Amino acid sequence: MKNKMAPRLTLLTVIALMMVNFCMAVPIATEPTLQTQTFISTTITCDEINLNFTPGDGSRRLIIARPNAAVNAFPVDAVGYTSGSLFGTGSNLGNNNYVVYSGTGSTATITGLAGGTDYHFAIFEYNGNGTNSNYLLTGYLETDTIAAGFTMTISSTSGDMCRGDSVTIQVHGAETYSWSPSSTLSSSTDSVVIAKPTSTTNYTVTGQDGATGCSDIKNINIIVYQLPSVTLGNLTNRCINGGTLTLTSGSPSGGAYSGDGVSGNQFNPLAAGDGAHTITYTYSDIHSCTSSDQKSITVLSKPVVTFSTLSEVCVDATQFALSGGNPTGGAYSGTGVSSGQFNPTAAGAGQFPIRYVYTNVSGCSDTAFTDQKVNALPIVTFANLQPVCLNAQQFNLTGGSPSGGTYSGTGVSSNQFSPLVSGAGTFSLSYSYTNSNGCTSEDTSDIVVHTLPSVSFSALAAVCQNTGPVTLSGGSPSGGSYSGPGVGGGIFYSGIAGAGQHTITYTYSNSNNCTNSANQSLTVNPPPHPSLGPDVTVCMDNVAHLTAGTYSSYGWSTGQNSAAINLDTTGRGVGTFQIILAVTNNFGCANRDTILVTFDICTGISDIPNLSNQIIIFPNPSSGQFTVLSEEGSDISIYDLKGSLLFVKKNAPALFTTGENLPVGTYILKSVSKNQSIRKLIIKN
Repeated sequence: MKNKMAPRLTLLTVIALMMVNFCMAVPIATEPTLQTQTFISTTITCDEINLNFTPGDGSRRLIIARPNAAVNAFPVDAVGYTSGSLFGTGSNLGNNNYVVYSGTGSTATITGLAGGTDYHFAIFEYNGNGTNSNYLLTGYLETDTIAAGFTMTISSTSGDMCRGDSVTIQVHGAETYSWSPSSTLSSSTDSVVIAKPTSTTNYTVTGQDGATGCSDIKNINIIVYQLPSVTLGNLTNRCINGGTLTLTSGSPSGGAYSGDGVSGNQFNPLAAGDGAHTITYTYSDIHSCTSSDQKSITVLSKPVVTFSTLSEVCVDATQFALSGGNPTGGAYSGTGVSSGQFNPTAAGAGQFPIRYVYTNVSGCSDTAFTDQKVNALPIVTFANLQPVCLNAQQFNLTGGSPSGGTYSGTGVSSNQFSPLVSGAGTFSLSYSYTNSNGCTSEDTSDIVVHTLPSVSFSALAAVCQNTGPVTLSGGSPSGGSYSGPGVGGGIFYSGIAGAGQHTITYTYSNSNNCTNSANQSLTVNPPPHPSLGPDVTVCMDNVAHLTAGTYSSYGWSTGQNSAAINLDTTGRGVGTFQIILAVTNNFGCANRDTILVTFDICTGISDIPNLSNQIIIFPNPSSGQFTVLSEEGSDISIYDLKGSLLFVKKNAPALFTTGENLPVGTYILKSVSKNQSIRKLIIKN
């Protein structure tokens, strides 16, 4: 039993007390003045401690218990607490401080205690009950006692397992043990047991302490996962030289294959050897539970195959049937081989491995190889022969290599060529040579025998003097050259030659420098010379008259085709315009002339002199409307600077307003009366 000074009140406790006092609807009880006088704790049974105490002057007392450490949480005035004699069921004041007693008596029994644990108790006198409780916190007493009995601990090597496996369960703390259910355990009484359940099982062990007679009970749950269902599909027998087989028939996917000749998911029959072999497929699920399935695969033997040596051939030899493969009935393949036939030309020169494949009754094959040598033809060249004329003398042919071969062809006799025998033309001559392997090759070279060229020149069409450069053509054979007046580089310049008739010559030389020529006349006609005169300027409401003279045809840029035309501002407005005239004469020659026609607004110029002051416009410029003062009955029109009519007022009064709808810009106002025509510029701003 210990006396304690009043605990230090935290700021939080003070605030709580102030709030409780502030909010209390009932006045708090008077605090006791005398704390509990004695406080003794004693062990009763395995999980019980008895508390005896001599009360102070409070109407009630409150006991707080805490395991393995002194009580460090205290009651607060105006707060009622729930007590629980079963440790841990009363009010929790924090840090494992539980209210185990609240009442008017002098004894209490606390149950539900863990054996071997040191329980600390603190007792406080108080008056009132619930929200008007008032606790005496100074001088409180403490006591502590270790609870009788013991506490077992239980553990296992794993909390889950696959069916068919086992786990080890171990318990400590008691002298004797009893397990349940025990049918799937290695022992029902040992502290260490081997569990092999077929489904999820909760095991219970009850321990007894021979000295105190106390007991404890512990439980452990072992989860059992069922094994996955695993299958391996049938495997097809494989020839020993059939190459690796990818194993894919195991299900579920993601497992592993094993057995003779197996690496990863590949089965190598050569590594496994002849005969039957067992392949195992093993699969583990997400719980690492494993199952497997097995299938047999047989590795079949291969036949013994041979292939005899093949004779050498020239590259231009005729194709032939292959033979020498044993046992017979197999298939030949390789470079130049098709349907059992070897084609030296298709293979080309060189030494080629030919394959003979034979398949036995088990479907297994093997291969034998032998080389087929194809000798190259000799490399024969025949140098180019120079062209000759038809009347050249017979001569010895040369240029064939290697030397020692034979020449042949049209006009050839005893390795000599005669142009008179061959005649004119191009002839292909051959040079043939046979090497030491008996292979023959040849090369060819053309020889050309020339006659004099036959030259012609087609008639030339007449041209105009202003036609410009004309590319000459019509000379045959092509490739010759043209000459004559105004001719240079195959071009006839009509302006240089001038009007009249000119003789043009075409000259052609063949490859043996034989030359011939032909002539044609070329007529140059004079062009017309139209003249529209100097540029003209007229007022915008007048007409410009243009005339061209006398020609066969006319074409104006305005689209008209007469000898003379009239122009006004219609469709074009005021400004300067280029007018182009094109004409042709009776020779069909064309020429043109150009004139500039200007339509002026003629501002301030009156058709009737001395009457320009008969119209007044104000304000001008104007941002709104214009007031017009003119001769009574005048026709008033407004144009833009392109000559487009924007406004007209017939028989206008002497004074009126207009222009309010005009956009910003410069315009022409025209007033026409029986006596005069006046134009004025107006500006809208």
